[in-house]
Amino acid sequence: MPELPEVETIRRDLEKEIVGHKIVDLWYDVPKMLQPNPATVEKIIGKHFVSAGRIGKLLLLGLENDGTIGIHLKLSGQLFIRKQTDKEDRFTHVAFKFEDGRELRFTEVRKFGYVKLIENSRDLKKITSEYGPEPLTKDYTIDVVRKLLSKSSRATKTLILDQKKIAGVGNIYADEALWYSKIHPETPGNAVPEKQVEELYIGIIKALEQGIEDRGTSIDDYLDIYGQPGKHAKNLNVFRQQGQPCSRCGTIIKKIRVNGRGTHYCPKCQTL
Repeated sequence: MPELPEVETIRRDLEKEIVGHKIVDLWYDVPKMLQPNPATVEKIIGKHFVSAGRIGKLLLLGLENDGTIGIHLKLSGQLFIRKQTDKEDRFTHVAFKFEDGRELRFTEVRKFGYVKLIENSRDLKKITSEYGPEPLTKDYTIDVVRKLLSKSSRATKTLILDQKKIAGVGNIYADEALWYSKIHPETPGNAVPEKQVEELYIGIIKALEQGIEDRGTSIDDYLDIYGQPGKHAKNLNVFRQQGQPCSRCGTIIKKIRVNGRGTHYCPKCQTL
């Protein structure tokens, strides 16, 4: 699933490519991907995109005269900016067509992703209120992390993946942040020493910022809107590195499952 760095990369590119452009048509062939229903989403035809925002892993594309298009890529969704005359992208299920002959295509193998018309600021606020603080904003503080960990005996990795507590951290960057802070993924939150609480707070920021700098991590399906892979896979420390030596101590990286999620860690750097 694309995480904060991948979605932020897409957001920044969309800001350059679609803001100010008029939607002249909307094509789709999987009605369930348009929420609350196709007829409602079709109201965007004739409007301009005026902003490109994001919260967590949810893209928020602002429309003129109020209204927002929310796009969630879920597990395998991709967005591509193309000319309408370009050859078809496989698994394209939604396309926003613009006045300049280009279109924004939403491809989704599993059809779990969605396009949602959020018609007013009240409804938008209701959606955004369901997310925790963003790690790259002023609302994310060490107290946020301290409170999250201290109140639970659940595995630390499970806690930092909770989007209602911290927005945008997914499987890749959780593993990387825990490696930076030398915390075993299964360590109960309320057992993390204070020094490492601070290191985790910093580690989450570092992991996400490096992912953004590299334009995301392409391991499975992620590509940017130009069809290019991110470069962060070559800079990963533990994620999908099982069987390789830890870059910090040389110990072989291991893979386990934590709450059903494939999890990578260094047995020496990250003791339980």
